[in-house]
Amino acid sequence: MLNKSTIAIATAAILSAGSASAVVLHGDKNGDHVRLFGEVGVGGHFATNAKYNHDEFFDTKGYVDDSFATLGVTGKRQQFTYRLELDYQRRNWLGGDGEFELAIDKMYVGYNITDEQWVEFGLTDTAFDDYDHFGDFTFNKAVETGEAGDQENTVKYQAKFENLIAGASYSYEGEHKSGKLQGDIINGYVGWMSDTVSVVIGLETRGGSDGISKYGKQKQIGLGARYKVMSNLSFGINAFLEDEDLSTRKSGKVFLDYQTFRNIGLTISSKYDLNDRWEIISSVNHEEYEGWDLISPNYDYTKLPPQHGKDRRWASLGFNFRPAKDIVLSLEGRAGEAPEAAYAYARMYF
Repeated sequence: MLNKSTIAIATAAILSAGSASAVVLHGDKNGDHVRLFGEVGVGGHFATNAKYNHDEFFDTKGYVDDSFATLGVTGKRQQFTYRLELDYQRRNWLGGDGEFELAIDKMYVGYNITDEQWVEFGLTDTAFDDYDHFGDFTFNKAVETGEAGDQENTVKYQAKFENLIAGASYSYEGEHKSGKLQGDIINGYVGWMSDTVSVVIGLETRGGSDGISKYGKQKQIGLGARYKVMSNLSFGINAFLEDEDLSTRKSGKVFLDYQTFRNIGLTISSKYDLNDRWEIISSVNHEEYEGWDLISPNYDYTKLPPQHGKDRRWASLGFNFRPAKDIVLSLEGRAGEAPEAAYAYARMYF
């Protein structure tokens, strides 16, 4: 994990870049450029429900703030590219404390092999992370796919040839967002994109850190698809199947007895464009984790069983309103075994 002094240096670098308009807005006829970008969002989860809030938020209460901000700079010179991005976000996950933290989200150098192929080296999102919610139209993303996300020490290759897309990445000594080791991570995707039907399939595997952390080996497959029925109506599906080895016993500082847990997630969503500014979004969702199942031989009896049982299902209905190109106002209500009753957000991009 990156320490506070490293973050302070990165912050100073970005702010100094923003102070000189010649750096921020630089561009030439060859395509070389330096750009400042970012976003600011305020909002969160309303009426989080203790009955269904299992492993979802750090706490259960009437409102869980989920405000978020990003500030970054990207650049290109000849075939080389770079990106430095800082995130300011709440530690809302289970085991967090709900407080804000400043973290370096991305810091990499890239190289454009051709106009259709490129590579990245450093701290960046793993390949599958780019499309893990591809078939999910909801603003807040419904079912969470347990892919690796952003990782340090990553090499990533991506390509886009007309309708065909592909990518693969390797991360050395990957980490969970909590900082616990997960071992080397390999993942990738392949997909087909068109105006009517688009499909992406992703795969991921990790080597695990047996004995050192609770995370052992893992394999996962994910699917995302979109179908545009009419110019203003689209349907999407997003699903994953994961087999994850987790430690079920600890002796001192050594993790023991790794067992395989099967996890399943499915989201079916739709998007209807009323006009250029208004979108109506709906979804139905299913999550099933073996760790929730009381009759599973791998159930951890040191934890309270989830009141929703071994799986949970819920539906959502909401809208996105775009008063301007770079502003989104979103409101989503949820019914069923959802961890919260509603989600509201206002986000501005620059």
